[in-house]
Amino acid sequence: MGLFDFVKDAGEKLWDSLKGHDSDQGSKLEEHLKKTGVPGAEKVSVKVEDGKAVVSGEGLTQEQKEKIQVAVGNVAGIGSVENNVSVTDTAEEATYYTVKSDDTLSTISKHVYGDANKYNQIFEANKPMLSHPDKIYPGQVLIIPKA
Repeated sequence: MGLFDFVKDAGEKLWDSLKGHDSDQGSKLEEHLKKTGVPGAEKVSVKVEDGKAVVSGEGLTQEQKEKIQVAVGNVAGIGSVENNVSVTDTAEEATYYTVKSDDTLSTISKHVYGDANKYNQIFEANKPMLSHPDKIYPGQVLIIPKA
């Protein structure tokens, strides 16, 4: 369990018309997870409380838990994610990186690994949320796998 902060104004816009309807936002986030193909999405429920998403579920791997957390947090209007998903493995938790203006996966890779050519590891760890290595944006939070 943990509380993870995100840039509330950055991310995919899912609900311009649902402001103030937290229960509708939770349902929209669940639909979003399933549509993007995030593994394990069918095993979680999401509630939204004043811009904080609370994710619950069980029977997922650490990797699935992290992908769901990032997919939910990278939605405009979500400022934090309380991740209450229980996992079936004991894998070490990944680290995270918030994209800055002018970042590319190569520059992030150079910063975190010391090697710009390892950008594909970051890309693969963030699939299916990322569809292409060049499609990142400032404020987006990425999973940074161990090198």
